[in-house]
Amino acid sequence: MKTAAVVAEYNPFHKGHEYQLEMTRKAGATHIVAIMSGNFVQRGEAAVYDKFLRAKAAVSCGADLVVELPLPWAMSGAQSFARGAVSIARSLGCVDMLSFGCESGDLQKLMQLARAVCSAEYENLISKYLKTEANFASARQMAAAKLLGEDAAILLESPNNILAVEYIAAAENMSCGFEFNAVARMGDGYNSCIHSGSGYASATAIRKQIKQNSLDLSLVPSTAAGLYTADYADEARLETALLYALRRMDINEIAQAPDISEGIENRIYSAVEKACSYNELFELIKTKRYPDARIRRIILSLFLGIKKEHSVGLPPYIRVLACGEKGREVLKAAKPLVPLAARASQINELSDSAKQIFKLECKADDTHALCFSKPHECGRYFKTQVF
Repeated sequence: MKTAAVVAEYNPFHKGHEYQLEMTRKAGATHIVAIMSGNFVQRGEAAVYDKFLRAKAAVSCGADLVVELPLPWAMSGAQSFARGAVSIARSLGCVDMLSFGCESGDLQKLMQLARAVCSAEYENLISKYLKTEANFASARQMAAAKLLGEDAAILLESPNNILAVEYIAAAENMSCGFEFNAVARMGDGYNSCIHSGSGYASATAIRKQIKQNSLDLSLVPSTAAGLYTADYADEARLETALLYALRRMDINEIAQAPDISEGIENRIYSAVEKACSYNELFELIKTKRYPDARIRRIILSLFLGIKKEHSVGLPPYIRVLACGEKGREVLKAAKPLVPLAARASQINELSDSAKQIFKLECKADDTHALCFSKPHECGRYFKTQVF
């Protein structure tokens, strides 16, 4: 038995994801665990389908077990996102391999970069370049170029390479002892809104088709296609509620959100007073120092009640979202370092601090339930049976 973990959002599961799982099995994995974001994802958006449907699609297409990356880590920057996901893989106590998709596919270069970003010299260079008015992405690349040269630094222009580097760095910092498997991305780019005909469309393009009710089913695995006829979630349906919630906040509450620094809470507070739509709010907050995804995460974190303190540590539990026959073998082999909840009733056995994270997740799930054309009742996701 050789168990691999993959980190994913599956928003939604498509043929590129299927290819990654196939390559993971070719690398020797007999069992695959997917660590998947819940109903809100790292882009600062609501997932297009609910987490149980997305987890079911993943199991129907090659994953054996799907567990959830809790909200505070799923809705954070690359470093915290990777740290939370790798911690869950480690906490299962039976994972041998960490497999990830990336634009490069050059594992040795990615490992070299990961070691560099863990160094004190790298951190010092980042601080130095940030003082020159560079944004974080530019400072990161300049620091990598200084230490390893331009060929290595250019890898940090691609989002999945960045995550791959952070996965490796997190795993090595935690002394996980994982084997790493880098799977080169196939087909269209991460942010491509239009399918080029490559056979592998981006999730961005597929979400666009779903929201236009024009999904090309040839772009998704046949075993998942039937699930994608379900009503989809559109975060635009939350716009008025989001503006209402933010208008009720004072500047001290805004300052408690994750990713807040350099006094941007003042800019957000001012924008909230003026904005009459989500797009207007976003445009008023935008700044060269902050990537667009980071601003979206801050806005959504404020709305969902996520605070800096919530993701300071590591995920305090592992929640199962979907399980196939071989997934049960993984659960049997697991030697969990944190509570493993396969049924809702097991949440009652968590510590008080873990229950707080779970409560935050449940409130976010109830908010996600309002994103559908016909809103769902509260507690829908809590009641979903995995087995």
